Amino acid sequence: MLKTSKSKNDPSARGPAQQYKTYEGKKVKPTLYVGTAVGHGRYIAAQDESGKLIYGADGRPIPYRDI
Repeated sequence: MLKTSKSKNDPSARGPAQQYKTYEGKKVKPTLYVGTAVGHGRYIAAQDESGKLIYGADGRPIPYRDI
């Protein structure tokens, strides 16, 4: 007997949609920050809905994992 399984492209088989994090009441999304030219390295930073990076008190973009 042929066994049929759900397709990975079946919307009912997918998990829930990713919930965006919020920072000071604004939705933020992850983005790759490449600051190797200024000595900051590369990491996933937080970006608001308008596309601007969110900076901390030290002048560096806030890592997405810290929100």
